[in-house]
Amino acid sequence: MEPGVPVTGSAIRHAGERHVQQARAAAQVGLTQVRSISGLGRSIPRILERVSELGRVGTDPDPGYPFRSPGPHTRCLNGHRLDLASLSSSYHHVLDLHDMRCALCTELRLDRPAWFPLDYTAVRRVDVPVKYHRPIVELVAHPPDRPAGVGYIALQIHERSVADIDVQMCGIDHRGVIEQIRVDDGYTRRRIGTLLVDAALARGPAFRWSTTKIDNSVTARAFWASLAPAEPLQLGIPDYCSHMRIANGEGI
Repeated sequence: MEPGVPVTGSAIRHAGERHVQQARAAAQVGLTQVRSISGLGRSIPRILERVSELGRVGTDPDPGYPFRSPGPHTRCLNGHRLDLASLSSSYHHVLDLHDMRCALCTELRLDRPAWFPLDYTAVRRVDVPVKYHRPIVELVAHPPDRPAGVGYIALQIHERSVADIDVQMCGIDHRGVIEQIRVDDGYTRRRIGTLLVDAALARGPAFRWSTTKIDNSVTARAFWASLAPAEPLQLGIPDYCSHMRIANGEGI
């Protein structure tokens, strides 16, 4: 996909009953954006919330390891130098993924000794058919319904969304706004939010990136303080261009 082309979700999905039900969930990472939804006659808070009531998907045990970019990484999630701590790998049929494991973390019985490498740049558009077999874990981009509108990228496991990120992008003015992140119960603390932010930023390299308002909760501050994004990211002050405002139904 060419850089600058908005490919991250359908704003239509934010109207109607699904949006109203989602707005009832408690904020976890604290991105908030209030926008008038056509047909509802009122503003709906856009917050990080649960995606569904499904919980964990699948019947086989999921080890619950965090997701991480393929790297190469010089340190494990607990900060050990991998050239000294030693690194191993094993295969997990339940997710059709190989893990990467720090041997020293395993010996010390530390939390998060392993992680699942997942390429955040390998995002399939929802309208592009799967060529061979559908991955058990995949990132899927849902394009906006209009240029410079709001789209989203979802992390799907067994074809069910367990997390997603709403993104608004303008390929003309090279701007991007992260509007909200949602993660299902049972999938938090697995670096999925970080993975989704990386996936969004990768869609617009050299864009001017910003986010909507971030609340002052401990969870929100901990999440954003832990990020090391590849692109500069202005937090809490959305920088919409005129094309985005038009797509949002606002005057310019």
